[in-house]
Amino acid sequence: MKKFTEIQYQRPNLEDFANQLKTNIVAFKNAQTAEEQRTLFLKISNEGKKIYSSHAFVEVKFSQNTKDEFFAKEKDYFDAESPRLAPVYKEFGIACLDAKFRSELEKEFGKQFFDLTTLQNKIVSEEIVPLLQKENELSANYQKIKSEIKVDFDGKTYNLSGMSPLMEHTDREYRKAASKAYYSALIKAQPDFDRIYDELVKVRVEMATKLGYNDFVEMGYDRMGRTCYNASNISTYRGFIEKYVTPKVAILKERIREKQGIDVMYHYDTLLFSDGNATPKTSPEQMISDAQVMYNELSPETGKFFKQMIDLEVMDLLNRENKSPGGYCTYIDEIKSPFIFSNFNGTSHDVDVLTHEAGHAFQCYCSTHFEVADYFFPTSESAEIHSMSMEFFAWNWVDKFFKEDTDKYKLGHLLKSLFFLPYGVTVDEFQQNVYENPSLSPEGRRNMWNEVSKKYSPWVKVDNEPFLENGGRWQPQAHIYQSPFYYIDYTLAQLCAFQFYKKMNENFDQAWQDYHRLCQKGGSLNFLELLDVANLSSPFDEKGFAETIDFIFAEIERLFNLYFEQQQAQA
Repeated sequence: MKKFTEIQYQRPNLEDFANQLKTNIVAFKNAQTAEEQRTLFLKISNEGKKIYSSHAFVEVKFSQNTKDEFFAKEKDYFDAESPRLAPVYKEFGIACLDAKFRSELEKEFGKQFFDLTTLQNKIVSEEIVPLLQKENELSANYQKIKSEIKVDFDGKTYNLSGMSPLMEHTDREYRKAASKAYYSALIKAQPDFDRIYDELVKVRVEMATKLGYNDFVEMGYDRMGRTCYNASNISTYRGFIEKYVTPKVAILKERIREKQGIDVMYHYDTLLFSDGNATPKTSPEQMISDAQVMYNELSPETGKFFKQMIDLEVMDLLNRENKSPGGYCTYIDEIKSPFIFSNFNGTSHDVDVLTHEAGHAFQCYCSTHFEVADYFFPTSESAEIHSMSMEFFAWNWVDKFFKEDTDKYKLGHLLKSLFFLPYGVTVDEFQQNVYENPSLSPEGRRNMWNEVSKKYSPWVKVDNEPFLENGGRWQPQAHIYQSPFYYIDYTLAQLCAFQFYKKMNENFDQAWQDYHRLCQKGGSLNFLELLDVANLSSPFDEKGFAETIDFIFAEIERLFNLYFEQQQAQA
Protein backbone atom coordinates (compact mmCIF):
# COMPACT_ATOMS: atom_id res chain seq x y z
CA MET A 1 0.00 0.00 0.00
CA LYS A 2 1.20 3.49 -0.82
CA LYS A 3 2.26 5.55 2.21
CA PHE A 4 1.39 9.20 2.77
CA THR A 5 5.06 10.13 2.26
CA GLU A 6 5.00 8.41 -1.15
CA ILE A 7 2.16 10.47 -2.57
CA GLN A 8 3.23 12.38 -5.66
CA TYR A 9 1.21 15.56 -5.61
CA GLN A 10 0.05 17.13 -8.83
CA ARG A 11 -2.10 20.23 -8.85
CA PRO A 12 -5.56 19.44 -10.24
CA ASN A 13 -6.94 21.80 -12.85
CA LEU A 14 -10.06 23.05 -11.13
CA GLU A 15 -11.32 24.82 -14.24
CA ASP A 16 -11.19 21.57 -16.24
CA PHE A 17 -12.83 19.75 -13.33
CA ALA A 18 -15.64 22.34 -13.21
CA ASN A 19 -16.26 21.98 -16.96
CA GLN A 20 -16.37 18.18 -16.71
CA LEU A 21 -18.68 18.49 -13.72
CA LYS A 22 -21.05 20.66 -15.75
CA THR A 23 -21.07 18.05 -18.53
CA ASN A 24 -21.86 15.29 -16.04
CA ILE A 25 -24.65 17.37 -14.51
CA VAL A 26 -26.30 17.79 -17.93
CA ALA A 27 -26.06 14.04 -18.46
CA PHE A 28 -27.49 13.46 -14.97
CA LYS A 29 -30.48 15.68 -15.73
CA ASN A 30 -31.10 13.92 -19.03
CA ALA A 31 -30.76 10.38 -17.68
CA GLN A 32 -33.55 8.14 -18.94
CA THR A 33 -33.32 5.39 -16.34
CA ALA A 34 -32.81 5.21 -12.59
CA GLU A 35 -29.64 3.15 -13.08
CA GLU A 36 -28.19 5.71 -15.48
CA GLN A 37 -28.90 8.52 -13.02
CA ARG A 38 -27.46 6.47 -10.16
CA THR A 39 -24.22 5.84 -12.11
CA LEU A 40 -23.77 9.54 -12.86
CA PHE A 41 -24.60 10.45 -9.25
CA LEU A 42 -21.78 8.21 -8.02
CA LYS A 43 -19.41 9.39 -10.74
CA ILE A 44 -19.87 13.01 -9.69
CA SER A 45 -19.44 12.05 -6.02
CA ASN A 46 -16.24 10.09 -6.67
CA GLU A 47 -14.67 12.75 -8.87
CA GLY A 48 -15.40 15.33 -6.18
CA LYS A 49 -13.79 13.08 -3.60
CA LYS A 50 -10.52 13.21 -5.53
CA ILE A 51 -10.53 17.01 -5.57
CA TYR A 52 -11.33 17.11 -1.85
CA SER A 53 -8.44 14.73 -1.22
CA SER A 54 -5.96 16.87 -3.16
CA HIS A 55 -7.13 19.88 -1.20
CA ALA A 56 -6.79 17.95 2.07
CA PHE A 57 -3.26 16.85 1.14
CA VAL A 58 -2.26 20.45 0.51
CA GLU A 59 -3.77 21.55 3.83
CA VAL A 60 -1.80 18.85 5.66
CA LYS A 61 1.48 19.76 3.97
CA PHE A 62 0.95 23.44 4.69
CA SER A 63 0.04 22.68 8.33
CA GLN A 64 3.21 20.65 8.68
CA ASN A 65 5.33 23.63 7.66
CA THR A 66 3.73 27.02 7.08
CA LYS A 67 7.09 28.23 5.72
CA ASP A 68 6.98 25.73 2.84
CA GLU A 69 6.72 28.07 -0.14
CA PHE A 70 5.50 25.43 -2.59
CA PHE A 71 2.55 24.25 -0.50
CA ALA A 72 1.81 27.81 0.63
CA LYS A 73 1.25 28.62 -3.05
CA GLU A 74 -0.83 25.46 -3.53
CA LYS A 75 -2.97 26.45 -0.56
CA ASP A 76 -3.38 29.90 -2.08
CA TYR A 77 -4.50 28.24 -5.32
CA PHE A 78 -7.17 26.16 -3.61
CA ASP A 79 -8.28 29.07 -1.44
CA ALA A 80 -8.75 31.21 -4.53
CA GLU A 81 -10.14 28.65 -6.98
CA SER A 82 -12.19 26.18 -4.94
CA PRO A 83 -14.95 28.75 -4.19
CA ARG A 84 -15.60 28.83 -7.96
CA LEU A 85 -16.78 25.24 -7.70
CA ALA A 86 -19.52 26.12 -5.22
CA PRO A 87 -22.01 27.45 -7.82
CA VAL A 88 -21.41 24.40 -10.01
CA TYR A 89 -22.10 22.07 -7.09
CA LYS A 90 -25.20 24.11 -6.36
CA GLU A 91 -26.34 23.30 -9.90
CA PHE A 92 -25.76 19.63 -9.13
CA GLY A 93 -27.65 20.00 -5.86
CA ILE A 94 -30.65 21.50 -7.64
CA ALA A 95 -30.48 18.68 -10.18
CA CYS A 96 -30.51 16.12 -7.36
CA LEU A 97 -33.45 17.71 -5.60
CA ASP A 98 -35.37 17.84 -8.90
CA ALA A 99 -34.10 14.48 -10.12
CA LYS A 100 -36.48 12.39 -12.19
CA PHE A 101 -35.52 9.33 -10.14
CA ARG A 102 -35.02 11.09 -6.80
CA SER A 103 -37.18 8.59 -4.91
CA GLU A 104 -34.92 5.74 -6.08
CA LEU A 105 -31.77 7.70 -5.20
CA GLU A 106 -33.13 8.67 -1.78
CA LYS A 107 -34.16 5.09 -1.07
CA GLU A 108 -30.63 3.81 -1.78
CA PHE A 109 -28.47 6.64 -0.46
CA GLY A 110 -30.65 8.06 2.30
CA LYS A 111 -32.49 11.26 3.08
CA GLN A 112 -29.56 13.00 4.78
CA PHE A 113 -27.76 13.78 1.51
CA PHE A 114 -30.84 15.57 0.19
CA ASP A 115 -31.44 17.44 3.44
CA LEU A 116 -27.84 18.67 3.45
CA THR A 117 -28.06 19.54 -0.23
CA THR A 118 -31.09 21.72 0.49
CA LEU A 119 -29.02 23.71 2.99
CA GLN A 120 -25.96 23.84 0.75
CA ASN A 121 -28.02 25.30 -2.07
CA LYS A 122 -29.11 28.12 0.23
CA ILE A 123 -25.55 29.18 1.13
CA VAL A 124 -24.09 29.40 -2.38
CA SER A 125 -24.39 31.72 -5.34
CA GLU A 126 -22.11 33.01 -8.08
CA GLU A 127 -22.44 36.45 -6.52
CA ILE A 128 -20.59 35.54 -3.31
CA VAL A 129 -17.62 33.70 -4.88
CA PRO A 130 -15.30 36.72 -4.43
CA LEU A 131 -16.39 36.92 -0.79
CA LEU A 132 -15.67 33.21 -0.25
CA GLN A 133 -12.23 33.77 -1.74
CA LYS A 134 -11.65 36.70 0.60
CA GLU A 135 -12.80 34.63 3.57
CA ASN A 136 -10.29 31.90 2.69
CA GLU A 137 -7.53 34.46 2.31
CA LEU A 138 -8.22 36.01 5.71
CA SER A 139 -8.47 32.61 7.37
CA ALA A 140 -5.10 31.54 5.93
CA ASN A 141 -3.57 34.83 7.03
CA TYR A 142 -4.76 34.23 10.59
CA GLN A 143 -3.33 30.70 10.56
CA LYS A 144 0.02 31.92 9.28
CA ILE A 145 0.33 34.76 11.80
CA LYS A 146 -0.57 32.50 14.70
CA SER A 147 1.82 29.71 13.68
CA GLU A 148 4.71 32.19 13.38
CA ILE A 149 4.31 33.76 16.83
CA LYS A 150 7.48 33.28 18.85
CA VAL A 151 7.64 33.38 22.64
CA ASP A 152 10.96 34.20 24.28
CA PHE A 153 11.10 32.73 27.76
CA ASP A 154 13.75 31.48 30.15
CA GLY A 155 16.52 31.82 27.58
CA LYS A 156 14.70 29.88 24.87
CA THR A 157 12.26 30.55 22.03
CA TYR A 158 8.99 28.64 21.78
CA ASN A 159 5.93 28.55 19.53
CA LEU A 160 2.51 28.78 21.18
CA SER A 161 2.07 25.00 21.48
CA GLY A 162 5.49 24.68 23.09
CA MET A 163 4.48 26.98 25.94
CA SER A 164 1.71 24.72 27.23
CA PRO A 165 3.82 22.53 29.56
CA LEU A 166 5.60 25.59 30.96
CA MET A 167 2.26 27.11 31.94
CA GLU A 168 1.50 23.93 33.90
CA HIS A 169 4.74 24.12 35.92
CA THR A 170 4.43 23.27 39.61
CA ASP A 171 6.24 26.47 40.66
CA ARG A 172 3.57 29.16 40.75
CA GLU A 173 5.98 32.05 40.07
CA TYR A 174 7.49 30.19 37.12
CA ARG A 175 3.98 29.49 35.81
CA LYS A 176 3.07 33.14 36.20
CA ALA A 177 6.18 34.23 34.33
CA ALA A 178 5.54 31.73 31.52
CA SER A 179 1.97 32.99 31.24
CA LYS A 180 3.22 36.58 31.10
CA ALA A 181 5.59 35.71 28.24
CA TYR A 182 2.85 33.84 26.38
CA TYR A 183 0.30 36.66 26.55
CA SER A 184 2.93 39.32 25.87
CA ALA A 185 3.61 37.59 22.56
CA LEU A 186 -0.10 37.39 21.80
CA ILE A 187 -0.77 41.05 22.55
CA LYS A 188 1.81 42.03 19.93
CA ALA A 189 -0.29 40.14 17.40
CA GLN A 190 -3.58 41.56 18.69
CA PRO A 191 -3.82 44.38 16.11
CA ASP A 192 -3.58 41.75 13.37
CA PHE A 193 -6.09 39.51 15.15
CA ASP A 194 -8.51 42.43 15.50
CA ARG A 195 -8.10 43.50 11.88
CA ILE A 196 -8.54 40.01 10.43
CA TYR A 197 -11.61 39.23 12.51
CA ASP A 198 -13.18 42.58 11.74
CA GLU A 199 -12.76 41.87 8.03
CA LEU A 200 -14.08 38.33 8.42
CA VAL A 201 -17.21 39.56 10.15
CA LYS A 202 -17.83 42.12 7.41
CA VAL A 203 -17.27 39.53 4.66
CA ARG A 204 -19.59 36.98 6.27
CA VAL A 205 -22.33 39.50 6.95
CA GLU A 206 -22.14 40.68 3.34
CA MET A 207 -22.46 37.09 2.13
CA ALA A 208 -25.51 36.52 4.32
CA THR A 209 -27.11 39.75 3.09
CA LYS A 210 -26.55 38.90 -0.56
CA LEU A 211 -28.10 35.46 -0.02
CA GLY A 212 -31.19 36.90 1.66
CA TYR A 213 -30.53 35.82 5.25
CA ASN A 214 -31.51 38.03 8.19
CA ASP A 215 -27.97 37.71 9.56
CA PHE A 216 -24.92 35.47 9.40
CA VAL A 217 -26.17 33.45 12.37
CA GLU A 218 -28.80 31.83 10.14
CA MET A 219 -26.31 31.32 7.34
CA GLY A 220 -23.70 29.98 9.74
CA TYR A 221 -26.10 27.31 11.02
CA ASP A 222 -26.90 26.26 7.45
CA ARG A 223 -23.19 26.07 6.63
CA MET A 224 -22.76 23.71 9.58
CA GLY A 225 -25.41 21.40 8.09
CA ARG A 226 -27.80 21.63 11.03
CA THR A 227 -30.95 19.98 9.75
CA CYS A 228 -32.53 18.93 13.06
CA TYR A 229 -32.02 21.87 15.46
CA ASN A 230 -31.65 25.65 15.34
CA ALA A 231 -30.32 28.69 17.23
CA SER A 232 -33.29 28.63 19.58
CA ASN A 233 -32.46 25.06 20.64
CA ILE A 234 -28.85 26.06 21.21
CA SER A 235 -29.87 29.10 23.28
CA THR A 236 -31.95 26.84 25.52
CA TYR A 237 -29.06 24.40 25.75
CA ARG A 238 -26.66 27.17 26.79
CA GLY A 239 -29.15 27.92 29.56
CA PHE A 240 -28.77 24.31 30.75
CA ILE A 241 -25.01 24.87 31.05
CA GLU A 242 -25.53 28.04 33.08
CA LYS A 243 -28.12 26.34 35.31
CA TYR A 244 -26.58 22.92 35.89
CA VAL A 245 -22.87 23.11 35.06
CA THR A 246 -21.60 26.54 36.09
CA PRO A 247 -22.57 26.11 39.78
CA LYS A 248 -20.93 22.68 39.95
CA VAL A 249 -17.73 23.88 38.31
CA ALA A 250 -17.63 26.77 40.81
CA ILE A 251 -17.81 24.23 43.67
CA LEU A 252 -15.01 22.16 42.17
CA LYS A 253 -12.83 25.19 41.48
CA GLU A 254 -13.19 26.19 45.13
CA ARG A 255 -12.22 22.69 46.29
CA ILE A 256 -9.10 22.79 44.11
CA ARG A 257 -8.20 26.23 45.45
CA GLU A 258 -8.50 24.99 49.03
CA LYS A 259 -6.42 21.86 48.33
CA GLN A 260 -3.67 23.99 46.83
CA GLY A 261 -3.75 26.54 49.62
CA ILE A 262 -4.10 29.51 47.26
CA ASP A 263 -5.91 32.65 48.45
CA VAL A 264 -7.07 33.63 44.95
CA MET A 265 -6.87 31.49 41.81
CA TYR A 266 -5.73 33.59 38.87
CA HIS A 267 -5.57 32.88 35.16
CA TYR A 268 -2.16 31.23 35.50
CA ASP A 269 -3.35 28.82 38.21
CA THR A 270 -4.02 26.07 35.68
CA LEU A 271 -2.89 23.19 37.85
CA LEU A 272 -5.51 20.76 39.04
CA PHE A 273 -3.03 19.32 41.56
CA SER A 274 -0.41 21.24 43.54
CA ASP A 275 2.29 18.69 42.72
CA GLY A 276 1.55 18.98 39.00
CA ASN A 277 -0.97 17.70 36.51
CA ALA A 278 -0.60 14.17 35.16
CA THR A 279 2.00 13.84 32.41
CA PRO A 280 2.87 10.94 30.08
CA LYS A 281 5.73 8.81 31.39
CA THR A 282 6.82 7.44 28.02
CA SER A 283 8.36 8.79 24.84
CA PRO A 284 6.13 9.66 21.87
CA GLU A 285 7.48 6.60 20.06
CA GLN A 286 6.61 4.31 22.98
CA MET A 287 3.22 5.99 23.23
CA ILE A 288 2.41 4.91 19.67
CA SER A 289 3.57 1.38 20.41
CA ASP A 290 1.44 1.25 23.55
CA ALA A 291 -1.52 2.68 21.64
CA GLN A 292 -1.25 -0.21 19.19
CA VAL A 293 -1.46 -2.68 22.09
CA MET A 294 -4.43 -0.74 23.49
CA TYR A 295 -6.32 -0.80 20.21
CA ASN A 296 -5.50 -4.47 19.63
CA GLU A 297 -7.12 -5.28 22.97
CA LEU A 298 -10.07 -2.90 22.58
CA SER A 299 -11.40 -4.68 19.49
CA PRO A 300 -10.21 -6.47 16.35
CA GLU A 301 -11.45 -3.53 14.26
CA THR A 302 -9.49 -0.89 16.19
CA GLY A 303 -6.35 -3.04 16.16
CA LYS A 304 -6.46 -3.38 12.38
CA PHE A 305 -7.29 0.30 11.99
CA PHE A 306 -4.39 1.58 14.10
CA LYS A 307 -1.88 -0.73 12.45
CA GLN A 308 -2.94 0.72 9.09
CA MET A 309 -2.42 4.23 10.43
CA ILE A 310 1.14 3.32 11.43
CA ASP A 311 1.91 1.41 8.22
CA LEU A 312 0.67 4.25 5.98
CA GLU A 313 2.53 6.89 8.04
CA VAL A 314 -0.60 8.97 8.40
CA MET A 315 0.09 10.47 11.84
CA ASP A 316 2.11 13.66 12.37
CA LEU A 317 2.09 14.14 16.12
CA LEU A 318 5.17 16.06 17.29
CA ASN A 319 5.35 19.81 17.80
CA ARG A 320 8.08 21.63 15.86
CA GLU A 321 8.99 25.04 14.54
CA ASN A 322 6.68 26.50 11.86
CA LYS A 323 4.16 23.74 12.36
CA SER A 324 0.58 24.98 12.57
CA PRO A 325 -0.90 24.73 16.09
CA GLY A 326 -3.79 22.45 16.95
CA GLY A 327 -4.93 19.04 15.86
CA TYR A 328 -7.34 17.57 13.32
CA CYS A 329 -8.27 14.53 11.28
CA THR A 330 -8.83 14.54 7.53
CA TYR A 331 -9.16 11.97 4.73
CA ILE A 332 -6.71 11.27 1.90
CA ASP A 333 -8.47 9.41 -0.89
CA GLU A 334 -5.34 8.46 -2.81
CA ILE A 335 -4.33 6.09 -0.01
CA LYS A 336 -7.91 5.48 1.23
CA SER A 337 -7.01 6.52 4.74
CA PRO A 338 -7.68 9.15 7.38
CA PHE A 339 -4.76 11.35 8.48
CA ILE A 340 -4.12 12.58 12.04
CA PHE A 341 -2.35 15.89 12.73
CA SER A 342 -1.46 17.14 16.23
CA ASN A 343 1.24 18.82 18.35
CA PHE A 344 2.54 16.79 21.30
CA ASN A 345 3.89 19.04 24.05
CA GLY A 346 4.63 16.76 26.99
CA THR A 347 1.32 17.26 28.83
CA SER A 348 -1.63 14.94 29.33
CA HIS A 349 -3.09 16.63 26.26
CA ASP A 350 -0.80 14.38 24.19
CA VAL A 351 -2.81 11.31 25.16
CA ASP A 352 -6.08 13.20 24.90
CA VAL A 353 -5.34 14.42 21.39
CA LEU A 354 -4.03 11.02 20.25
CA THR A 355 -7.17 9.20 21.38
CA HIS A 356 -9.42 12.10 20.30
CA GLU A 357 -8.14 12.23 16.74
CA ALA A 358 -8.00 8.43 16.63
CA GLY A 359 -11.74 8.50 17.37
CA HIS A 360 -12.32 10.69 14.32
CA ALA A 361 -10.05 8.51 12.22
CA PHE A 362 -11.65 5.24 13.35
CA GLN A 363 -15.10 6.58 12.47
CA CYS A 364 -13.85 7.55 9.01
CA TYR A 365 -12.21 4.14 8.66
CA CYS A 366 -15.57 2.53 9.52
CA SER A 367 -17.50 4.74 7.08
CA THR A 368 -15.60 4.42 3.80
CA HIS A 369 -17.95 1.62 2.79
CA PHE A 370 -20.44 4.32 1.80
CA GLU A 371 -20.59 5.00 -1.91
CA VAL A 372 -21.49 8.63 -1.23
CA ALA A 373 -18.35 10.48 -0.11
CA ASP A 374 -20.47 12.97 1.83
CA TYR A 375 -21.07 10.24 4.40
CA PHE A 376 -17.40 9.58 5.23
CA PHE A 377 -17.74 12.12 8.06
CA PRO A 378 -20.96 13.24 9.76
CA THR A 379 -21.80 16.83 10.64
CA SER A 380 -19.42 18.16 13.25
CA GLU A 381 -21.45 17.78 16.46
CA SER A 382 -21.87 14.09 15.60
CA ALA A 383 -18.23 13.72 14.54
CA GLU A 384 -17.03 14.99 17.90
CA ILE A 385 -18.97 12.24 19.70
CA HIS A 386 -16.62 9.66 18.21
CA SER A 387 -13.50 11.58 19.24
CA MET A 388 -14.52 12.58 22.76
CA SER A 389 -15.94 9.16 23.54
CA MET A 390 -12.78 7.43 22.32
CA GLU A 391 -10.89 9.40 24.98
CA PHE A 392 -12.98 7.57 27.60
CA PHE A 393 -12.83 4.16 25.90
CA ALA A 394 -9.03 4.40 26.34
CA TRP A 395 -9.32 4.62 30.13
CA ASN A 396 -8.76 0.88 30.68
CA TRP A 397 -5.30 1.28 29.14
CA VAL A 398 -4.13 4.75 30.16
CA ASP A 399 -1.88 3.25 32.84
CA LYS A 400 0.43 2.37 29.93
CA PHE A 401 0.93 6.08 29.29
CA PHE A 402 0.68 7.57 32.79
CA LYS A 403 1.87 4.76 35.10
CA GLU A 404 1.87 6.23 38.66
CA ASP A 405 -0.12 9.24 37.43
CA THR A 406 -3.03 7.11 36.17
CA ASP A 407 -5.53 8.00 38.92
CA LYS A 408 -4.50 11.63 38.69
CA TYR A 409 -5.03 11.58 34.93
CA LYS A 410 -8.51 10.08 35.18
CA LEU A 411 -9.67 12.64 37.74
CA GLY A 412 -8.03 15.43 35.74
CA HIS A 413 -9.63 14.24 32.52
CA LEU A 414 -13.13 14.33 33.97
CA LEU A 415 -12.49 17.70 35.62
CA LYS A 416 -11.21 19.28 32.41
CA SER A 417 -14.07 17.78 30.41
CA LEU A 418 -16.65 19.33 32.74
CA PHE A 419 -14.72 22.61 33.03
CA PHE A 420 -14.72 22.89 29.25
CA LEU A 421 -18.49 23.22 28.95
CA PRO A 422 -18.82 26.80 30.28
CA TYR A 423 -15.96 27.94 28.05
CA GLY A 424 -17.46 26.19 25.03
CA VAL A 425 -20.81 27.93 25.36
CA THR A 426 -19.05 31.24 26.01
CA VAL A 427 -17.41 30.93 22.60
CA ASP A 428 -20.77 30.17 21.00
CA GLU A 429 -22.76 32.96 22.64
CA PHE A 430 -19.95 35.41 21.89
CA GLN A 431 -20.07 34.50 18.20
CA GLN A 432 -23.84 34.81 18.04
CA ASN A 433 -23.63 38.25 19.67
CA VAL A 434 -20.92 39.32 17.23
CA TYR A 435 -22.89 38.38 14.13
CA GLU A 436 -26.12 39.84 15.51
CA ASN A 437 -24.20 43.10 16.18
CA PRO A 438 -21.76 43.26 13.25
CA SER A 439 -21.10 47.00 13.60
CA LEU A 440 -19.31 46.54 16.92
CA SER A 441 -15.71 47.75 16.99
CA PRO A 442 -12.88 45.33 17.82
CA GLU A 443 -12.77 46.82 21.30
CA GLY A 444 -16.53 46.36 21.61
CA ARG A 445 -16.19 42.70 20.70
CA ARG A 446 -13.49 42.18 23.29
CA ASN A 447 -15.61 43.87 25.94
CA MET A 448 -18.48 41.60 24.94
CA TRP A 449 -16.25 38.56 25.45
CA ASN A 450 -15.59 39.63 29.03
CA GLU A 451 -19.32 40.07 29.69
CA VAL A 452 -20.27 36.64 28.33
CA SER A 453 -17.35 34.97 30.10
CA LYS A 454 -18.47 36.34 33.48
CA LYS A 455 -21.92 34.85 32.89
CA TYR A 456 -20.69 31.27 32.43
CA SER A 457 -17.33 31.37 34.25
CA PRO A 458 -17.59 33.87 37.15
CA TRP A 459 -14.57 32.32 38.86
CA VAL A 460 -12.12 33.57 36.22
CA LYS A 461 -9.81 36.19 37.74
CA VAL A 462 -7.06 37.95 35.81
CA ASP A 463 -3.90 39.13 37.57
CA ASN A 464 -2.59 42.20 35.73
CA GLU A 465 -2.55 40.68 32.26
CA PRO A 466 -3.50 43.26 29.60
CA PHE A 467 -4.27 40.75 26.84
CA LEU A 468 -6.88 39.03 29.02
CA GLU A 469 -8.11 42.16 30.78
CA ASN A 470 -8.99 43.74 27.45
CA GLY A 471 -10.96 40.67 26.37
CA GLY A 472 -8.46 38.88 24.11
CA ARG A 473 -8.91 35.36 25.55
CA TRP A 474 -10.83 34.20 22.46
CA GLN A 475 -8.34 35.34 19.85
CA PRO A 476 -6.03 32.27 19.87
CA GLN A 477 -9.15 30.11 19.36
CA ALA A 478 -8.85 29.25 15.66
CA HIS A 479 -12.43 27.99 15.33
CA ILE A 480 -13.80 31.50 15.91
CA TYR A 481 -11.88 32.76 12.90
CA GLN A 482 -11.92 29.74 10.62
CA SER A 483 -15.06 27.73 11.49
CA PRO A 484 -17.77 29.99 12.93
CA PHE A 485 -20.37 28.22 15.08
CA TYR A 486 -18.38 24.98 15.15
CA TYR A 487 -17.31 25.27 18.78
CA ILE A 488 -20.67 24.53 20.41
CA ASP A 489 -20.49 21.12 18.74
CA TYR A 490 -17.70 20.08 21.10
CA THR A 491 -19.96 20.73 24.07
CA LEU A 492 -22.92 18.84 22.55
CA ALA A 493 -20.61 15.91 21.86
CA GLN A 494 -19.14 16.11 25.36
CA LEU A 495 -22.59 15.47 26.82
CA CYS A 496 -22.86 12.40 24.58
CA ALA A 497 -19.36 11.25 25.53
CA PHE A 498 -20.32 11.56 29.20
CA GLN A 499 -23.23 9.22 28.46
CA PHE A 500 -20.84 6.72 26.87
CA TYR A 501 -18.66 6.98 29.98
CA LYS A 502 -21.67 6.09 32.11
CA LYS A 503 -22.53 3.17 29.80
CA MET A 504 -18.93 1.92 29.98
CA ASN A 505 -19.19 1.76 33.76
CA GLU A 506 -22.40 -0.25 33.50
CA ASN A 507 -21.57 -2.61 30.62
CA PHE A 508 -18.36 -1.93 28.68
CA ASP A 509 -19.04 -4.42 25.88
CA GLN A 510 -22.51 -3.03 25.23
CA ALA A 511 -21.14 0.53 25.26
CA TRP A 512 -18.54 -0.45 22.68
CA GLN A 513 -21.15 -2.11 20.47
CA ASP A 514 -23.24 1.09 20.54
CA TYR A 515 -20.16 3.16 19.74
CA HIS A 516 -19.01 0.93 16.87
CA ARG A 517 -22.52 0.92 15.40
CA LEU A 518 -22.50 4.73 15.57
CA CYS A 519 -19.16 4.89 13.74
CA GLN A 520 -20.43 2.62 10.98
CA LYS A 521 -23.31 5.00 10.26
CA GLY A 522 -20.86 7.78 9.35
CA GLY A 523 -22.68 10.86 8.11
CA SER A 524 -25.68 9.02 6.68
CA LEU A 525 -28.05 10.38 9.37
CA ASN A 526 -28.54 13.68 11.15
CA PHE A 527 -27.40 14.38 14.71
CA LEU A 528 -30.58 13.34 16.54
CA GLU A 529 -30.99 10.23 14.38
CA LEU A 530 -27.42 9.18 15.16
CA LEU A 531 -28.11 9.58 18.88
CA ASP A 532 -30.96 7.09 18.48
CA VAL A 533 -28.60 4.66 16.75
CA ALA A 534 -26.20 4.85 19.72
CA ASN A 535 -28.97 4.77 22.36
CA LEU A 536 -28.00 8.25 23.62
CA SER A 537 -30.34 10.97 24.88
CA SER A 538 -30.39 14.41 23.29
CA PRO A 539 -28.44 17.24 24.98
CA PHE A 540 -31.55 19.35 24.31
CA ASP A 541 -33.58 17.20 26.73
CA GLU A 542 -33.33 18.99 30.10
CA LYS A 543 -34.06 15.94 32.23
CA GLY A 544 -31.46 13.80 30.46
CA PHE A 545 -28.97 16.68 30.53
CA ALA A 546 -29.36 17.18 34.29
CA GLU A 547 -29.07 13.45 35.01
CA THR A 548 -25.89 13.18 32.94
CA ILE A 549 -24.25 16.15 34.69
CA ASP A 550 -25.28 14.84 38.12
CA PHE A 551 -23.67 11.48 37.31
CA ILE A 552 -20.42 13.08 36.13
CA PHE A 553 -20.29 15.37 39.16
CA ALA A 554 -20.78 12.36 41.45
CA GLU A 555 -18.01 10.50 39.61
CA ILE A 556 -15.67 13.46 40.02
CA GLU A 557 -16.51 13.60 43.74
CA ARG A 558 -15.78 9.86 44.03
CA LEU A 559 -12.47 10.06 42.19
CA PHE A 560 -11.54 13.27 43.99
CA ASN A 561 -12.04 11.71 47.43
CA LEU A 562 -10.35 8.46 46.40
CA TYR A 563 -7.29 10.22 45.01
CA PHE A 564 -6.73 12.49 48.01
CA GLU A 565 -7.39 9.68 50.49
CA GLN A 566 -4.66 7.68 48.75
CA GLN A 567 -2.33 10.68 48.83
CA GLN A 568 -2.95 11.14 52.53
CA ALA A 569 -2.36 7.45 53.23
CA GLN A 570 0.92 7.50 51.32
CA ALA A 571 2.04 10.60 53.23
